[in-house]
Amino acid sequence: MDKLQKLFRRIPRQDRLRLEDALSRLYLGKSTDEKQKLKGFDHIYRIRVGSYRVIFYDDGTDIILKAIKRRNEATYSDF
Repeated sequence: MDKLQKLFRRIPRQDRLRLEDALSRLYLGKSTDEKQKLKGFDHIYRIRVGSYRVIFYDDGTDIILKAIKRRNEATYSDF
């Protein structure tokens, strides 16, 4: 089991459902207006889902999920 699966198990059910919906929209290409580029990085974006942030790599052909983090002061420090 990878880190993202463990994280999903700890997230409350209602937040988890919202995240699953946002991820499916992301992979279907329906969340382009929600995504925002992270400053200082090429092809790294984030979308907001309540108090969570979905951080991902998108070069136009591939989308690679990097992290799902609860928003706090250290959310973007790893990037």
